[in-house]
Amino acid sequence: MNDINQDNLIFKFLPSFTHPYLVLIRLDRPIGFLLLFYPVSFSLVSYGEIGLDTLKYSIIFFLGAFVMRSAGCIINDIFDKNIDKKVDRTKLRPLASEQIAQSKAIILLLILFAIGFYVLIKLNPPAIILGLVIAPLIVLYPLAKRFFILPQLILALIYNWGCIIGWVTIQSPYEFNSILILYLALIVWTVIYDTVYATQDEIDDRKMKLYSSVIFFDNKRLQVINLLILLKYSLLCLFAYSLSYHFMFYIFITLVFIMNLLDINMKWKNSSKNALAYFKRNNHYALLILFSIIMGSQLNV
Repeated sequence: MNDINQDNLIFKFLPSFTHPYLVLIRLDRPIGFLLLFYPVSFSLVSYGEIGLDTLKYSIIFFLGAFVMRSAGCIINDIFDKNIDKKVDRTKLRPLASEQIAQSKAIILLLILFAIGFYVLIKLNPPAIILGLVIAPLIVLYPLAKRFFILPQLILALIYNWGCIIGWVTIQSPYEFNSILILYLALIVWTVIYDTVYATQDEIDDRKMKLYSSVIFFDNKRLQVINLLILLKYSLLCLFAYSLSYHFMFYIFITLVFIMNLLDINMKWKNSSKNALAYFKRNNHYALLILFSIIMGSQLNV
């Protein structure tokens, strides 16, 4: 088993010499940068009328999510090169298998950082400051599983920071307490899907004495994840209540909540073999949450 999607169309359309670089930045698996983009999109449509500015900022943040997730993958693979060689799922990654020299990976990383900074300065000063504040954690995250008992929490703090950047981009139109509630809900969401994803590496993580929420939750993980799902949707409802969302939000988000619970308990079922499929389905949950927020905010405009 490995995590490279060789059936992706990009490998058929792009020349073979580009393939290791496409794998390095995970372009064969776009779910990663989509999950980085969604938190920003939630805040962009969370209040006021949706118009051309919303579209403009969505394009900017979509590009930013792609660039920074790609950069994060390179950083991760540089730090984890020796670990990846020992794990079946990751041993064929370009740096671990030496398809790409580390020096070339660093050059690509610097190019991505330059593009990311160019995208960032297109935003207002508060957004630029917040973007720079989170940068050190992006670099240090790969070390979390060596030194921190819940590395998924560090990932969650980073991956959802964009919702606060999106909030200041639209001129902070409501109280900070409200966007903080959304941020907390999304942190819980990321801990859920990344814990499920990490079950694929549980055996290897235990062998190498690495930290993971899967190991921390141990044989209670299914119960914990169910509780976290309940907490996530409760926080989303609290966020909606703080902004006086239309009642249709609550109807729709309740249906999504029920779907999510059924998915965890009847499709994933605490099985590492089903982990990747559940992880990918979070794209669907994100779209449904986005639609719920649009309904809640726009039906009250």
